[in-house]
Amino acid sequence: MTTMPSVSWQKNPALAWREIDDETVIISPNDSVMHELNEAGSFLWKNIDGKKSAAELAELLAENYEVSPDIALSDTEALLEEMSSRKLVMTIPAAGGARS
Repeated sequence: MTTMPSVSWQKNPALAWREIDDETVIISPNDSVMHELNEAGSFLWKNIDGKKSAAELAELLAENYEVSPDIALSDTEALLEEMSSRKLVMTIPAAGGARS
């Protein structure tokens, strides 16, 4: 998956989550499913704010985990795709884009 630079990511507002140590547990209340994120996934989750693109999130990941920008982008896009398929996150137009 390659995300358009004009797309930002936001958490699904219907979810509940909690940080436990360096991991995040997310609850989908509609289907009572629990999702667990590891330390790097939790880091990305904390930074998904409806303003950052996949590339911007990957940049933060690369800076904080000392991985190459290419690997960080690949990992970030894979995680966002997985979380999107589980309806944990969604895309929104980036600032300056048309909003519906």
